[in-house]
Formats: sequence, structure tokens, C-alpha cells
Amino acid sequence: MKISYLLFLLLVPFFSRANNMQITNLEVISIEAVDQFAIIEMDVSWENSWRDAENWDAVWLFIKYTTDDTWHHAELNYVDGSADGHTSPMGGTITTPSDGKGVFLYRSAIGAGTVTFQNLRLRWNYGQDGITDFEDLTMNVFGIEMVYVPQGNFWLGDGSVVDVQGHFEAGTSGNAYQVTSESAIVLGGGAVGSLGNNNGAGMSNNGDFIPAPYNTISMDDYNDTQSQILPAAYPKGYQAFYCMKYELTQGEYVAFINTLSDLQAQNRFEEDPHASEDEAARRYTLTGTVPNVVTTTPHVPAIFLEYFDGAAYADWAGLRPMTELEFEKACRGTLTPVPGEYAWGTTNLNNTFPTIGSIGQVNEGLTAGYSVVSGNAWFNNVNALGAAIRAGVFAANPNNTGRESAGATYWGIMEMSGNCWERAITVGRPEGRAFEGTHGDGELNSLGNATNLDWPGHSGSNGVDDVIGAGYRGAGFDFPSPVTLNMRVSSRRMATSFYYIRYYDDTMRMVRTAP
Repeated sequence: MKISYLLFLLLVPFFSRANNMQITNLEVISIEAVDQFAIIEMDVSWENSWRDAENWDAVWLFIKYTTDDTWHHAELNYVDGSADGHTSPMGGTITTPSDGKGVFLYRSAIGAGTVTFQNLRLRWNYGQDGITDFEDLTMNVFGIEMVYVPQGNFWLGDGSVVDVQGHFEAGTSGNAYQVTSESAIVLGGGAVGSLGNNNGAGMSNNGDFIPAPYNTISMDDYNDTQSQILPAAYPKGYQAFYCMKYELTQGEYVAFINTLSDLQAQNRFEEDPHASEDEAARRYTLTGTVPNVVTTTPHVPAIFLEYFDGAAYADWAGLRPMTELEFEKACRGTLTPVPGEYAWGTTNLNNTFPTIGSIGQVNEGLTAGYSVVSGNAWFNNVNALGAAIRAGVFAANPNNTGRESAGATYWGIMEMSGNCWERAITVGRPEGRAFEGTHGDGELNSLGNATNLDWPGHSGSNGVDDVIGAGYRGAGFDFPSPVTLNMRVSSRRMATSFYYIRYYDDTMRMVRTAP
């Protein structure tokens, strides 16, 4: 039996502020009661999209539904080696991973600029989710802007000989190390072919700047004489993956919070511990209670984010945390490293205070003081706010069209040097090395925690509620000093550090292994 659009099925539009990504005109166009699937139609658009000869940007689309105020993740159709029952829009391509937790939508042909994909259709196998009746069912479609990072060789470390901060190296040579597969790697020990860390020189021991009880001594557990094994299952970046184009924003985080129970939400955005910070001054504006949590700065990164908060979001969205090896691949691409380089591939750095227009608005931008010839990043030398800036702010300026002036990585990913520290799974502790790169299934436990057994911080029935094994890469806007060194692609100053605290310049960026 085929039924056309049901008026009692509520479909809520989703808006993402980073590049004005919008999901509109949602409609259930048919329900197949016998085979228990529904066809959901929508239009999807976003700005600053591209596809070139190497890679493309995309939107990760997934569906949540509820019949009783408890939200669940919808199972989208997947058929190995044949059509999945989805209908790609004109000019667009859909790729579905085998777990059916969502789809990637991206350009079919080379091009750049705003894209508007109309009449995209997704097949939801609602019977597999235990749905038998659509009455009083509420559904929402979510989208996250991502960037495709292709499979291939890349380099770790940049060969720096000064201001080294635990940089990766080939053995003890000081030279960059090339990753050529996902095979196991020997860490440290000094042998030819091993992945060294410059004997841990310049790495933080946590006690430098965080008071007890939040500080814990932490360093790599390998060095030039002590070795460890990085297992084959740990994602090394050689295999293709999708990476979030921007740091997680407060708007995206609010959308997540509003699908949780009261207890889950309390564990995900309670103010304690927030280091006694003035949240408003730092541009943290989440207020309200579920399902009416709001933010006045949806375009600003989701600061005061602990690793277990980001892990919960990743699980909920069907994504996973990023490893520190993937971080360097996402920045450097396939290019030969430049000593001391930032995410845009040079050591050039703009040190001019900008003029900020439309502060607090979704079109917040820099009207003067940015550079069209040097790398742009948001850090204490140029920070006129004492807080994080809008995600993608440099790329949004029409005068910043190149990689360097836009502060973009080789693949077109934004703010991987500066703005906020990003949590990445470390190779320097056993808890990090146990990570196998499993993806979230869209469902959290009753505490609002991620449930993946291989993710660092998993502690039995509580799920992922610890931080050991997840370090920091990319640097925050002003802490700790000197930020200009921390922002470098190869800097591992805090790669193994962990703090039991939510801090004002901490956030996260998620990834997903490519289908």
C-alpha cells in the first residue's frame, strides 16, 4: 500500500550557520507498508561548496525520530553493490555507508560556489527501527558540512630543528616520517622505520598551567629508547575519510542537546567545571532546558567542550573522533612538509588586529586588518574579542580566495591552526592506541555518554566518561603561550595531555571513515 504525504508527520527544517547550510521542503512522499520503508524528500543547499580534481566538500545527512519524546537514529537503506533506493538530486551524488547511519551528499562534477540540490530522496527502513505506526511521529533531518580527504601517502612531522614540541620524526633522524599504509607502526625505540617523537622534547606535562585536581602528569609513553606498537586497527590517515569542515559550532551542539533527555542534557552542558570563567565574555551562550535550549551565538565554536562531550556528539551523529595522525593528513595533505608550517602550508602569519563587523550575527566577519598575502588565524596577537570567532570567518571574506589568506588546509578544511584546541586521539598512551575507529550508532546511554567500547574514556556501564587517551592539537586562541608555536601542524605540545575540566578555548571536530 502506497500512501502520499502524511500531514501528521512533523518534519522540522535544519539550519547550520557555518556556510548557511539549509535543509528545507521536507516531505514524506510515500510509505510502503508491506516492505516497511518510507521515502523522504528534501532540498539541501550550502555556500562555498566545491569539487576539484582531488577532493570535494559534502554534507553528512542523518535522520532522528521520536514517538514519545525519546529521540532515535533512523536506519537508512544500504544495499552492497547496487542502488540503495535513494534518489540523487540533479548535479549531486549520494554515497551511503554500510551501517546506514546517514548519507554523504556532494557535487557530481567539478565546480565551486553555492549549491542547491532539489528533490533529494532518502529511503528510511522504518521497519528495521521497530516503527509500526506513523501517528504522532516526529522526525528531523540534520546535516553537517564535511570535506573528503582521499586515500594516499602523507607525511608526519615537518623536520623542524628548533622549537620542537614532540614532533613526529622518522626514527631519530629528525626528518619527516611517511605513512604509506594502515599497517601497524613501531613507535619510538630509535630503529630505522620507527615513528619517533624527538624524545618528547617540548611536550607538556599538564602541571605547567592547570591547577590540581584537574591536572594529571602526562607524556608520551615512548621515546628514543622505549618503544610501543601502534596497532593496524588505529586509523592512521592513509585510508580516505571525511572530516568536519569547521569546528563543532554552538548551533550544532544545541540541536544535539535538544534531542536528549533531561539527565543526558545535564551531563552534556552543565557549567561545572568551567574554570570559573565568565561564559558570556567567552561567547558561550547556551541557555534553557530541553527541548528548548538556545544559543545567541550559533555560528561560534562549541567551547567549554570536554572530550567526553564531543565523543557523545560524535556517537549521536554517526561519526567518530579524529586521530592525531589524521589531523596532520587533514592539514598537510600529500605535500612535502615545510618546517614550522601552519595549516595553510607556510610559516607566514598575519599579526594585524582586524576590525570585526556584525559581531554576534551569523554574518560576523572581518572588515579590515586581515591579510590577503599571509596566513590568517584567530589567536591572541589578532584577537580583538578575547574569545572564539565565527567558524569559517576567513574563508567568508571575498578577498581571501587562496589557501593561505583563507587559513585553509590543503583539502579546504577551516581553522585547524588557531581559534580552538581540538581533541584528537593520541598515539602516546595505551588508551589512545586501543582506538579502532568504530563509528557512532546514533544512540547514547541513559547518562548521555557515547557507548563505543574502543573509544578512549570508555569505563564500563557509564560509557565514555573519561578523557585519558584524547589529547589536543591545533591550538586555542590564547592558551597556553606561545600560541604561535602551538598552532603549527606538527606541534604535539599537548598531544597526550588530558584535563578534567571544560575550558574556554576547547572544542572538537569529528570525522568518518569514507565508505
